[in-house]
Amino acid sequence: MNPSYKLMAILFGIGVTLHNLEEAMYLASWARSHVTLWFEPDPKIYWVLTSLVSVVIWVPIVGVCVSPESSHFQSALSGFALVMAINAVLPHFVISLVKHSYSPGTGTGMLFNLPLGVLLIHAQLSAHATSHAEVWRDAVLYALLLAVGAFGILYGAHAIFAARKA
Repeated sequence: MNPSYKLMAILFGIGVTLHNLEEAMYLASWARSHVTLWFEPDPKIYWVLTSLVSVVIWVPIVGVCVSPESSHFQSALSGFALVMAINAVLPHFVISLVKHSYSPGTGTGMLFNLPLGVLLIHAQLSAHATSHAEVWRDAVLYALLLAVGAFGILYGAHAIFAARKA
């Protein structure tokens, strides 16, 4: 991969980290007043979860910077790029439109995660190191792992906190 790919990866990591910081600071209180959930959003859980996602996302970013020939790091980064690009649109952008209220994470998602995520995937597809089908298969797999892991931790942590309060 070329140096611009590494720079894009670093900028993507910064964008995701800023996005997660925005969510950690404001999403729990916004959700309480704008969305009906089956659990009470806890700000501590959002801080832990968004911090965890921020740390995990830097693993493939550092990996492509240190070992650019590793297709595993590239595939993991493409998966994270895919899930974060989708996340910028659904739920953030769509729920902001539906609720007529800025959903925390929308701006950073649309400004950083969506364009840089698309550019990272495009760069990997253009590198011709592997087939397009293989790039998409790996990206979708890693995206699903991140999404299922994040939602599992989010809902599991809320369930544990709810049980401790009862």
